[in-house]
Amino acid sequence: MLIAVAKKYVPNSLYEFSKEIYIKARIPSWIEKYKLIKNYSYDYKKYSSYAAPFQKNISKESHEADIIFLYHKIEKGLSLKNIKVGFGKGNITELLLSIESYLRKYEWSDVCQVALNSLNAYYSFNKENGIDDNYLLEKIRYYESGNFGYNKDIHVGGTKEITKSDIINSSSMNFKEFAFSRYSIRNFDSTELSLELIKEATNIAQKTPSVCNRQTTRVHVYSSEKIKLEILKHQNGNTGFGENASKIIIVTNNLECFKGANERNQCFIDGGMYAMSLIYALHSLGAGTCALNLAIGGYQDKMLREIAKIDDSEAMIMMIAVGSIPEKLHVAASYRREVESVLKIN
Repeated sequence: MLIAVAKKYVPNSLYEFSKEIYIKARIPSWIEKYKLIKNYSYDYKKYSSYAAPFQKNISKESHEADIIFLYHKIEKGLSLKNIKVGFGKGNITELLLSIESYLRKYEWSDVCQVALNSLNAYYSFNKENGIDDNYLLEKIRYYESGNFGYNKDIHVGGTKEITKSDIINSSSMNFKEFAFSRYSIRNFDSTELSLELIKEATNIAQKTPSVCNRQTTRVHVYSSEKIKLEILKHQNGNTGFGENASKIIIVTNNLECFKGANERNQCFIDGGMYAMSLIYALHSLGAGTCALNLAIGGYQDKMLREIAKIDDSEAMIMMIAVGSIPEKLHVAASYRREVESVLKIN
């Protein structure tokens, strides 16, 4: 409206001059940098007030997140192709301590139940392979005694066996069935995935919404065994399976496309949405995927960029391990919270 009025009543030479001044004013200035510092300061205060390492008194949700983090390590270990007997003893001890600490403050919960089921699966696997951990069994029986709220109706925890056909047939399902059929795969077979499949998945993911439709996400694909192994050294959640992936993908977002201090986090929103679309697209095409976090420090960031040949202007969002699926495999059960615990109706 204002631009149309200006064109109508302001002399053309003055209008063009004003337009040039306006365009130059959009270039980041000391004012915009000040706003950026101010907003990052706001983010810092908020994060340092609420994030788990900085809490004076650990909240219930933070404590539950810690238990989930630890029992999921068991699930991941039990879903590998070559499971190491007796793996993760330190994590088992830490999980038991975390459950005990939780129960000193709160009542038995679904999170505790899934943790116990995972411990049961861990104990059973080791016993079948020659290790009978009596101390762990005593702890499991102690919590199953009924004094805490043990729930026999919740069976999730440990791993679940699925078949390749479960995933291949997912493309004909309704969306709920499709979403529920997706699992993080940590057991890839040796069949090479074609770049054409990756290209088609990327084409599907291009329908992902992005701020102002700027389409700032980029997809870096790595097939070379040497480069894949170098890249995976800078990610801390792929031990025991990452090296078997056919492709490693790094999803990035171009910071050059964002405007002003208020969009400082938009790259992670757009990039995260795209990454999920890409994972679903790969799933629909019958490929197995495992989302890998890129929660790394500055030094690792620089090293990874050098190996992966990623420009400094691109924010690295996450990695995805992609591979072919064997006929039968185990996946982490990965219990999901009840809807009532996450849905807030105002």
